[in-house]
Amino acid sequence: MMTQTRMRGGRSGRAARVQARTNPAPVYLSTLRRKVGPIDLLGPEGVEKIHNAAMTILETTGIEFRDPVALADWKKTGADVQGERVRIQSDMLMELISSVPSSYRYHARNPGRTVEVGGKASIFANAYGAPFVYGLDGVRRPSQLEDAHNFFKLGQMSQAMHVPGILPVEPQDVPVPLRHLELVSSALTLTDKPIKGSVLSETAAHDTVEMARIVFGEDFVDRNVVVTSLLNCNTPLVWDETMLQSLRVYAAANQPCLLSPFVLAGASTPASPLGGVALLIAESLAGMAYSQIIRRGCPMVMGVAIMGVSMKTGAPMMGSPEPGLMNLLVGQMARHYGVPWRSCTMWTGSKSPDMQAAYDSANTMWPVLLGGCNFIVHSAGFLEGALGVSYSKWVQDAYQLETYHRFFSGLTEENLEALLGDVAEIGPGGHFLGTDHTRENPLQINPLQNNDSFEQWFDEGAKTANEVGREAAQRILHSYVQPPMPDDQAGALAEFVARKRIEYQSCTAPV
Repeated sequence: MMTQTRMRGGRSGRAARVQARTNPAPVYLSTLRRKVGPIDLLGPEGVEKIHNAAMTILETTGIEFRDPVALADWKKTGADVQGERVRIQSDMLMELISSVPSSYRYHARNPGRTVEVGGKASIFANAYGAPFVYGLDGVRRPSQLEDAHNFFKLGQMSQAMHVPGILPVEPQDVPVPLRHLELVSSALTLTDKPIKGSVLSETAAHDTVEMARIVFGEDFVDRNVVVTSLLNCNTPLVWDETMLQSLRVYAAANQPCLLSPFVLAGASTPASPLGGVALLIAESLAGMAYSQIIRRGCPMVMGVAIMGVSMKTGAPMMGSPEPGLMNLLVGQMARHYGVPWRSCTMWTGSKSPDMQAAYDSANTMWPVLLGGCNFIVHSAGFLEGALGVSYSKWVQDAYQLETYHRFFSGLTEENLEALLGDVAEIGPGGHFLGTDHTRENPLQINPLQNNDSFEQWFDEGAKTANEVGREAAQRILHSYVQPPMPDDQAGALAEFVARKRIEYQSCTAPV
């Protein structure tokens, strides 16, 4: 279960027992250690084919780095730089990415919430960047800072949400120059789980690192990962200045980035899974290689965000088969290169937490986990092609994450001999409801899913999943308890934010 309630004075007897059953304290799930999968679609020849295609793209077509500092860095390293076009020889690229660690520990300010990224480990991260919310009343509206705070709180209370993030929604009521200050400081204080970093600007990245140093200590941040940030490549084949500036800040501070081409299969990449993957691999590897020019050995993550495109309207499509196949291929290629990888899940083009939303979300999650993804972003809440986050769907999705965690944790050791004893004792026509094994090993239950009779469901209000999800979100927010932070850290963080707020107040954007 994902909710926690502290019993207050005066609550006792039956009411307290009911409350304890419906809002038990969360038992936080650790990093998922996958024992199911991964699926490899390609043999060695197929892997080599995609690798050679990616290297051909980088060597012959090249990739644009629209940033003068990056161009100078590539030129000094020995790449072929013509204008903004950089052509990278395969041996140079492979030598650079050879220093990217295959895994890393991702530290939270509460050490008990620290997770692992890479190898057989998978973690779930919050939705990111939606300008709209579907509120606790179900009404769609522009997102606000209060919504970001609420999703941090929901992320803190969730058993399976490992990374609440820093941008669950874009708060439209906060000026752009100040957003990163409000979001990063809120993520650090409202949660004690790992956070993500701002990439709004070079200044925002610097401020994120400084806030992390206040909380974790400068030496600790230099030696350990406390922030992982999301950087998007402009597919096809463009890394822009803003992303590269942020990459330099984080790489220099030894903090990894999810280097993620944004793929609209059939539009920004070829519709072919093999061709699309070859292109996005080239883009992500180029970003990873550049990070190693900045700081050798800094952790980085091969990222991807894959959608299809409707040939009917040109709109993005989630949950279609081809992106699922592409995710399987990306996972296989990441294992070939020995680097962690990131993808997106639980998103939908639906405008309501309805059947389409459920199908799309499931159809995006299964290939990502079966592909062995390490860092799974957008794990709860998205509607409307990632333009909106629904409180109701967020809670429904978060409970589903617990189910995925259980499934991919695989089988546990069982005493089959003792179970055969139960079979012999029960015999033909009996039942196992009263056995010790059944009582001690109940099947996992999602408390938001209704398996009662029609009559009982009807008598209790005939509530839809959307209504149940909204009510659950309200209960969880009501029972939220803020994790403590030492007074000296909280004070220094508040002072930093207040000083920077004044500094940026007159700006139209950080510079």
